[in-house]
Amino acid sequence: MSAHESAAQPEVVVESLPPAWGDPHLMLQVWRNLLDNAVKYSSKVAAPKIRVLGREEGERVIFEVRDNGIGFDARYAESLFGVFQRLHRLSEYPGSGVGLAIVQRIVARHDGQVWAVSEPSKGSTFSFSLPRVNRPGSDETRAATEATLTK
Repeated sequence: MSAHESAAQPEVVVESLPPAWGDPHLMLQVWRNLLDNAVKYSSKVAAPKIRVLGREEGERVIFEVRDNGIGFDARYAESLFGVFQRLHRLSEYPGSGVGLAIVQRIVARHDGQVWAVSEPSKGSTFSFSLPRVNRPGSDETRAATEATLTK
């Protein structure tokens, strides 16, 4: 995760995560981008909190990164995953505007989906789905995820 100015370091809670299939190097980038955004957009709240969780749903695994940050208007959720799409001024929150587009492309490449739910001033939840284990590399993906979350 990148360092961002904040009145307080975020409280990060990582629940037990089920294994999923995916390229470990690419999934590392997904986790970095989502966690970096959660840190960045919760950096201006008094007590920033980030929660990471996952669950199995049939043949899919759903992962979520929740924060209590500034949130956004749900009408713009789909546009967030486009290249250079920003809802906030660069002077407020630095970044290139490509992080979520990269997440979307990597997850789609792994036969998954990515989506976001949010309300202004009430935080955001960014979710993505991946195929369950029993595919080549599933153990490596779990290791990459755990390594990212422990940094």
